[in-house]
Amino acid sequence: MSTKIRIGKNFKCGTYCSISKKNDISIGDDFFMGRNCHLASNLVVGNNVMLGSYVSFVGGDHRIDNITTTMNKSGRDELKTTVIEDDVWIGHGSIIMHGVKIEKGGVVAAGSIVTKDIPSNAIYGGNPAKLIRYRKNETNNSIL
Repeated sequence: MSTKIRIGKNFKCGTYCSISKKNDISIGDDFFMGRNCHLASNLVVGNNVMLGSYVSFVGGDHRIDNITTTMNKSGRDELKTTVIEDDVWIGHGSIIMHGVKIEKGGVVAAGSIVTKDIPSNAIYGGNPAKLIRYRKNETNNSIL
């Protein structure tokens, strides 16, 4: 049996985190996640990524559209891979739905629910997460 979980150098993890054995998960170097995080989707994570506590990656839940059977017997949706590029920060208590891509330098505000892709150096927050602003270069305030 091949391993479905790959972890890079300098992996740091808070207490009570769970990483699904059934999903394909790849984590780059210099990764940190706070306590009580839940990695339960197919996931590709770049380098220098930080997760606050209570961050969850989820999706591919039970189908809900077939009313001729109970939801617990309706089967599962397709599991889409979530991609988190380098230098991303995801704040405390955020939920990231499967199939989302957070591009390099993206920031997710605490308590957000991310249902759509986040472009490079964008700061998103809310439920559902929406653009707040873009990160800026300290020396000339231009977008990174």
